[in-house]
Amino acid sequence: MEVTFSGKYAVSSETFGISFEAHLDGHRINCNVSQEALQDVDPDNAAGDVEQQFLANRSKLEDLAERKIRAALPTRINIDSADVRP
Repeated sequence: MEVTFSGKYAVSSETFGISFEAHLDGHRINCNVSQEALQDVDPDNAAGDVEQQFLANRSKLEDLAERKIRAALPTRINIDSADVRP
């Protein structure tokens, strides 16, 4: 089971979060990160732009996404504030 990330991402005009693309054995999985999770993953930069918050914490968010994908084998996952809080 191989999880990879395409590098594609977009700011959501509906949720003000970020969505990014993962692939599991060739199948696309849409990963959504809430605005609140972006603020919580880096509290010192909570007032920053969501794209900057995502890029600064991309590896941590991709690690979280990979763990969620491996645990559930979904076609879509959401990363919210509870996932990034210590």
